Amino acid sequence: MTYTNELLDMVKDKYSLESDYKLAQKIGVSRSRLSKWRNELNSMDWDVAFKIADLLGMDDQKVVYGLLEDKYENPRLINALCEGRPA
Repeated sequence: MTYTNELLDMVKDKYSLESDYKLAQKIGVSRSRLSKWRNELNSMDWDVAFKIADLLGMDDQKVVYGLLEDKYENPRLINALCEGRPA
């Protein structure tokens, strides 16, 4: 499971949302856009990721580091970005 899907599921659980349609409404995106994230066809935009962080009361840095591997496929880039990553 991708970190993107984990975040989406956490929002669904926290707000007792019964469907991805309701989740899409909650985070302010179209159902098709959310579906593309679920199916790994596109990566979540940073503005939506930060909105989700706010909804979940999560630290922005944790969300950014969690999404790096979902957004970027270059292992060298991921390693460079994650150096000094907080535990």
